Amino acid sequence: MSRFRLAVFGLFLAAAAAAQPARLVMVTEVWPPYRMDDPASASGFSGIDVDLMAALEARLGLPIEIKRVPWARALEMMRAGQADLITGIAWTAERATYMVYVPTSYSSVRPMFYAPRGKGAAVKSYDDLYGKGIGMSTHSSYFPRFDADGALDKIPLSTEEQILQMLSLGRLGLAVGTDPNLGWDIARLGLRELVEPTAWQPEDRTPLYLALSMKSPAAALAGRIDAAVKAMLADGTIERILAKYR
Repeated sequence: MSRFRLAVFGLFLAAAAAAQPARLVMVTEVWPPYRMDDPASASGFSGIDVDLMAALEARLGLPIEIKRVPWARALEMMRAGQADLITGIAWTAERATYMVYVPTSYSSVRPMFYAPRGKGAAVKSYDDLYGKGIGMSTHSSYFPRFDADGALDKIPLSTEEQILQMLSLGRLGLAVGTDPNLGWDIARLGLRELVEPTAWQPEDRTPLYLALSMKSPAAALAGRIDAAVKAMLADGTIERILAKYR
């Protein structure tokens, strides 16, 4: 190979190395059992997504730093390229304008409605949602019909804990969230005697994905990460992680 070609090849290798980040910064907030408070952990978290990131670190050979920020802030950091990676995210057309979704879903959740104890039987169909103040997490996506329905009285709140506390006090007519997350929080907060599932529940399931900021050099890793997710599904790694938290 000529000196010129060696020089060009060397520049190519240098550019490729520069394009690959030395680490990935993941932004997220508490969302049991996917991300749970754990003061003993270096990241402050434990849960499904934390175990998944540890397995992904090993397969990519890249450290993943987990930063805790409110969900709305996490989305803005992804939009601005201030973070590389986010987990447990549902697909929406708006988010896909600034994130590269890893195509293979690693898990899914089911949207669920809860009511104050004794009032769940009154919701027998989707139409019974109208006229009731529905607590929901700010900037969250649940299922297409609900997400697009501007006639519902949706009340965005910052955390699911706040939503459930207000529901248990009768300050909300309903709460929407996802299973197993809401069930986990209801048990943790000791609210099982104060709230109950509604008689009608949507049949939708929401796939959860990993996504990368389009403004991050890590966006180029989408193919490698997708291959790793597929391999972990095939060899049972992800199923073993999920089983720990059932």
